[in-house]
Amino acid sequence: METASYFAKKHGLEAFLDRPAELNELIFKLLVLQETLQAEQARKHEGSATPAPPISVRRTVHGKFTALCAGDPAYRYAVETALRSATTVAPLFQRGRFMSALRNMGVPEERIREYCDSIVLSDDTLCVDPE
Repeated sequence: METASYFAKKHGLEAFLDRPAELNELIFKLLVLQETLQAEQARKHEGSATPAPPISVRRTVHGKFTALCAGDPAYRYAVETALRSATTVAPLFQRGRFMSALRNMGVPEERIREYCDSIVLSDDTLCVDPE
């Protein structure tokens, strides 16, 4: 398992080691950008005649994650509410990993590019709050 500092150095993110809030904001913006780009790609792809039906995989998500922080307990309700509103489960597509797996299985580069150009993630995950 990589440490946070090793991972940051490996990926050129050392500037964010002391600024996790900025890193979280950047990650959120990147996820929104990814979703926007995919929606635009899907819109463009709808107009073209595709010779083959789409290939899809449904990934079911189970489990939970925890967000926590510490501070004055007088604001506990506000902090819990803010944590709920500030966290989400988001799908993430790793293009490099996808391409590498296809290459390892002998898929030709032009087909890999074809698949990558048509990738769309549909996020129908739900965060159910029992309150």
